[in-house]
Amino acid sequence: MNKVSRMRLVFGAIIVVAFGVGALWLLVPPPAGVDKGQFYSPFGTPTTLVDLTFALGGGILFLLALRNFKKELKPAYRLVAGAQFSLGILTIVFPIIEYYNLWDNVYWDMSSYLSYLVGCVLMYLGARQFMKIIGTRSLATAPLVVIVATLAISVARSLTPHVNVWAAFNEHQYDAFEVAVTIPVVFYAAAAYGMFKIRRTIGQEYRRSFDWLAAGLVLQMITAITIAVLDTIGYDNWYFNTRMYELPTILGDFLVLVAAYQFNVVGEVTRARYPVWKRVLHIAPPPPPTSIDIVVYAAGMASNLEAINPILDRMRHLTASLAPNQDLSKGEQAELRSIYLDLETYLVTKEPLRTFTRETIRRNITAHFALGQGAAPTFWPAL
Repeated sequence: MNKVSRMRLVFGAIIVVAFGVGALWLLVPPPAGVDKGQFYSPFGTPTTLVDLTFALGGGILFLLALRNFKKELKPAYRLVAGAQFSLGILTIVFPIIEYYNLWDNVYWDMSSYLSYLVGCVLMYLGARQFMKIIGTRSLATAPLVVIVATLAISVARSLTPHVNVWAAFNEHQYDAFEVAVTIPVVFYAAAAYGMFKIRRTIGQEYRRSFDWLAAGLVLQMITAITIAVLDTIGYDNWYFNTRMYELPTILGDFLVLVAAYQFNVVGEVTRARYPVWKRVLHIAPPPPPTSIDIVVYAAGMASNLEAINPILDRMRHLTASLAPNQDLSKGEQAELRSIYLDLETYLVTKEPLRTFTRETIRRNITAHFALGQGAAPTFWPAL
């Protein structure tokens, strides 16, 4: 069993455990009289158990992904893993509150905010660490901007009329506590924006991982916004009573789990395939790989596209003069070979995220394109 198969097995096991625990809890009867409570829902505990399992699973997979990357990137992965672990561990408060219907207990109720509060800060710090290593900059995610935005939104919310959801608080105590409710909104938004910024500049091999991670963080931000809105309009409504408000949280943690899986399979050899469904529909198979395809694939292994743009500009200049389906001349093949070797040198000596050797790069490319098995003429045999 190869690494991809093993990771798929682990990923599938986490999903089965999550839904299995949630389904089994439906068979557990609630304590006597609890189901008469104002905010009781039979789906409250099972849904939160599914969510915390996804979060813990994501933390585990992010820690496993540490093996794939250089030590400089490991703090970022540990912060993101810590965010999901804290989210999962602290979310255990929710099943307890739901099972015993402790929503009227102010201390238990306040503790339910900890998972978002701690998780969002660690995730933001992880995003900042990713951006630092990859070389992505953004004023919108700067600590000073995030702190000022949090304070500004908190002040604005303190001036907004609201339902008295915290009966034990006076108005000043309510306004102070709402800062803790605002922090996840801003910090998850900043983390998601940072991940989207990285996604725009990072190489092809990493893009899917950051796509899933950014999408998951957007859903976490939506959850945080939902909590802030409910703290303003009150919780006695169908959206809270049916636990629909938990849906973005569950989906967000699931997408972060998918991102963690994708980070674990970055760099694994993937074979270019001709799917069966295309054969059934008589869709023509892709043409044999060319030297240009090899260069583009090698470029996708780089995490910082800006760093290799000067190398790729030489290929862009070459391809700009080519007609569609035009065969490459010997001189053009030689130039593409030179471009490839420069890319290979960059990956071996300067790539910030992963450690490469010329042998592993060439083995990956050979396996992906099945070079030497009836492929079109390329510079590959001349390396």
